[in-house]
Amino acid sequence: MEIRPYIFKFGGTSLQTAERIKEVVRIIANYEGPLVVVTSALAGVTNKLVEATTNPASAPDISRQLFKHHMKIAGELGLSDKGLEKFEDYLEATLGDVSISRTAADVRRGELVLSVGERLSTELVARLLMETGRKSKFIDSRDIVRTDSNWGSARVDMNATGALVERTLEKPLMDKIVPVVTGFLGSTAGGDTTTIGRNGSDLTASVLGACLDAPEVWIWTDVDGICTADPRHHKNAKILAEISFREASEAAYFGASVLHPHTLWPLLDTEVAVRIKNTMNPAHEGTLVCANPKKRGANLITTSIENVAVITVSGYGMAGIPGVAATIFTAVRDVSTNILMISQSSAEHNITFIVNADEVSKTVKSLEVALAEWIRRDHRIDRIKVVSDVAVVSVVGENMRGRHGIAGKVFSALGNKGINVIAIAQGSSEYSISAVLMMADMRQAIEAIHSELDTNK
Repeated sequence: MEIRPYIFKFGGTSLQTAERIKEVVRIIANYEGPLVVVTSALAGVTNKLVEATTNPASAPDISRQLFKHHMKIAGELGLSDKGLEKFEDYLEATLGDVSISRTAADVRRGELVLSVGERLSTELVARLLMETGRKSKFIDSRDIVRTDSNWGSARVDMNATGALVERTLEKPLMDKIVPVVTGFLGSTAGGDTTTIGRNGSDLTASVLGACLDAPEVWIWTDVDGICTADPRHHKNAKILAEISFREASEAAYFGASVLHPHTLWPLLDTEVAVRIKNTMNPAHEGTLVCANPKKRGANLITTSIENVAVITVSGYGMAGIPGVAATIFTAVRDVSTNILMISQSSAEHNITFIVNADEVSKTVKSLEVALAEWIRRDHRIDRIKVVSDVAVVSVVGENMRGRHGIAGKVFSALGNKGINVIAIAQGSSEYSISAVLMMADMRQAIEAIHSELDTNK
């Protein structure tokens, strides 16, 4: 396709109130070039829909609440009820018949429930944009984003999606119409609704950016860009002008919430860049995420993951015994637990890994079953230990490679504050160093590390 539109994605915080939605529409209307817009559900709506799928008794009340909320927003935007009325019966029918039995049919219905938030918000934005005189068209991403049937975290088929995107969006773009696309959603080849993971609207935007060869994908949120640390935890955090895809991916994985870890993968083999922008401060240039940053700077990013736990499998009989690690990680996989970080003693006497706090119970039970023979036989495994209320603090940056003393500065900063480190991990890529410590020490740790590594002190 000859036209290369920019992609603007607006998240839930940008669509929180009628005033915020008006600001979003002003930003869109003031942009003169070819543009595709992707929208998330209004703030808090998806959480309510998840509640309806997990607690069916609450579904009728949630249906009424959500419909009233969107009708109220529509009224505050000066929009008529027309166009939204169709969702009232749909909400009642879909939410009223939801079940928690988790059969295939119920899982598919759950995906339909979760699709409602984006469809409502996109309808509001598209209609208000038309009221401003900027021609727009509501596009249901289920018609253009083709996925597999991995419900709740469906994988996008880029080849099939690329053909559908070009066929569907070429004419509106040629006619100077702004397609306003539902984020988060897709569909299988058989037409079943799917969702591509929480915060999946970022991924929708990057998929469209790759398919349309966009110059840039702009992720509009409530901060001016990616910072050297979470500004809630460090008052001197700085906005980064540019960072690489790898740095952004590592930072997102280790807790930087501005970007979802999966956002960038469709763009890795393209020339498309991502820019983080602030809906409340649109004049700010934000942070450019690209393959080869020109304004890299020397600053590193300090990030954190909260609400995690440490699980350690230990025993002097583990050393040199083939198959122990494979058994441990197979047991973890069998209960679909995501491992955030791994650390192992050089003597092979213990293996430590970090998981989300809400996955500890099922993981320990699976380990106890899988390792029962090793525990009984000569006590080769002594114990499975859990430490709760911990956090992972990481330092991320492409500039770490080849720079001497980074690890020393990190752990000196923690030692000087008397902060105990439970476990350490460093990736072979040398893009990150992670330390596990007690949750109570997290803020002080971030402050100490960021101050020690600040190149502009």
